[in-house]
Amino acid sequence: MEPVLSVVPQPVPARLHHEAGRITADWADIAGTDPGLPFFDDRIAGAGSVWRAELPLTGDAPAPAALILHTGRCGSTLVSRSLSLLPRCHVVSEPQALNDVLSVDGVWPFLPAATKVEALRRVAAALARIARPDQDRFILKLSSWNALHLPLLDQAFPGVPKLFVYRRPDEILVSLQDRPAGWMRRAGHRMQAGLFLGGTPSQVADTPLAFAAQVLGRILAGVVRDVERQGAGDWLLVPYEALPQALTTQILPWLGLIPTAEEADRLAHAAGRHAKDPTGRQKFEPDGTRKRAAVTADLAALARNLADAHHDRLEHLRLQAGQA
Repeated sequence: MEPVLSVVPQPVPARLHHEAGRITADWADIAGTDPGLPFFDDRIAGAGSVWRAELPLTGDAPAPAALILHTGRCGSTLVSRSLSLLPRCHVVSEPQALNDVLSVDGVWPFLPAATKVEALRRVAAALARIARPDQDRFILKLSSWNALHLPLLDQAFPGVPKLFVYRRPDEILVSLQDRPAGWMRRAGHRMQAGLFLGGTPSQVADTPLAFAAQVLGRILAGVVRDVERQGAGDWLLVPYEALPQALTTQILPWLGLIPTAEEADRLAHAAGRHAKDPTGRQKFEPDGTRKRAAVTADLAALARNLADAHHDRLEHLRLQAGQA
């Protein structure tokens, strides 16, 4: 089935700014772009001209039906792309405007929490407004490091259910060693890295991979705290090993969705494709065995010292909640 391309204007915030006490955005019209692309920025890249204007108040825009958080390199893009195939789902994946609010760049890290909460809500509202009338599930997938800001996200989106996709820390570190994430460049700037971690420059690890292990540990620890504080009923915890089956056995029921036979076939086909390939032609090959074989003693030590205990605690909470 071909994606439904909108011919109605779909203005969205591409980047966010805080200027003279006002929240403004660089806007792009993504009408005519493919909603099934892996990331929201892929659509903005094909949108053409950009203009700057104020970001409106939230108004009557619906709140997200769910937030997708994740560790990165864990199958979360498979989840978001698969959900985008369902007619009722309006999925926005890792929008840069939301990243801007949570970043350590410019003035954003120094603004009051209330200002950032308001900005997050306005971004989400602007993204919700472009949904089609038949799309009643607005699902916002965040960038992996956004989970470092869970208290702020909880303030911005109180009561919104959260899906967390995760993976063994040593396997993630192998992936980050092979293909470093953009945020890992922060490790070379101790002041920025300290802000990014929510700590001080003296707490930042000496190498990009050790910094990545610190970030991963903080993400997992923050989710553990949130699950324990709110109760796992607000969260659906999905390990990499449960995918793609968990899409139909856990995630869709959690969202209150029952796929038709045609939609189920579409999801099954998507599960066999590489989720980050925009063309959808590249076949997905499970890589858990290869990644575990590539874990060096140094990587294993980083995972063990900085992240494994939080991962194991999360697994315990998942099983305790009956989310098998």
